[in-house]
Amino acid sequence: MGKVKKKCCRSKPERCRKCPVVAQRLHRMAAEELSGKALKKAVELARVY
Repeated sequence: MGKVKKKCCRSKPERCRKCPVVAQRLHRMAAEELSGKALKKAVELARVY
């Protein structure tokens, strides 16, 4: 995922990729093991407001 910001900017319609909320959701989904299309789908789902 890379570097995570300290605070969420709450950008609409989707959260930014470096948002701490997105990072936490990806961690819960165990996205570290995913790659390719599965990882893209996981990030897309994590960014939904």
